[in-house]
Amino acid sequence: MNAPHQASLPGIERASKAPAMPTPNTRPAEALALLVRNGHLDQRDFLQERRGWRLAAAVHVLRRLGWPIKTVSIPLVLANGESAHVARYVLDRQAAGFIAPELVGWLAIVTPAAAGVLALVLRWLQ
Repeated sequence: MNAPHQASLPGIERASKAPAMPTPNTRPAEALALLVRNGHLDQRDFLQERRGWRLAAAVHVLRRLGWPIKTVSIPLVLANGESAHVARYVLDRQAAGFIAPELVGWLAIVTPAAAGVLALVLRWLQ
């Protein structure tokens, strides 16, 4: 998936390099919503939210869109006693120049298109 084209207007510079919003109703959009809500996400969380498999692919798309997501390796012991590691994805809110927490709930109830436009406008105003 290619990152959306960011329109440039003559004589107007962008205030920041804000991440692009993923396409609504996709796994990347669902993963981003959970990352925004919880701050972190792993495959178990994604499954419990009934979002399915392939979280790593959704995170890959979000990173290509400019979202600063870090991977933390979490050690665990399997039922058979073997050691393993699980990837936990963490949204770096400071690097994203994140939207104020009090606006996140409001953004979740507006249409995805309006939320994307509003997020861009808020970014440009910062």
